[in-house]
Amino acid sequence: MARPQKQRCICSLPQVAGFGPTGCEPLGSINLTYDEYEVIRLLDHMQMTQEQCAKRMQISRPTVTRIYDEARRKMADMLVNGKTLTIGGGDVLVCPAMRPECAGEEHCCHKNPDLSRGVRTLEDDSADE
Repeated sequence: MARPQKQRCICSLPQVAGFGPTGCEPLGSINLTYDEYEVIRLLDHMQMTQEQCAKRMQISRPTVTRIYDEARRKMADMLVNGKTLTIGGGDVLVCPAMRPECAGEEHCCHKNPDLSRGVRTLEDDSADE
């Protein structure tokens, strides 16, 4: 029997729900889960090490590597094959309180409470359709 997946801690839900190709019709879609988005954000945007990312998300470093590899594969498929990208889903927990390491964090949900609840405006919902 497989071990149950540990819930991943993310700082906030992304403000953007997806991306799409321009100049052609999309040739399918790819979904990037919230934990995959968070790993990409921490490693590539925030330039953290895998160890720092693992500590922030409260998961192991090998798990960060697996999530990162899957996220990169999905993004490459989206870019090369002209697919739309949606961001959502996954077994995540938005951090319940401000942590010391989040003091200077631009995307911290405690600076914008709507991000912790995943609240989107009506304009965002109509764009998803």
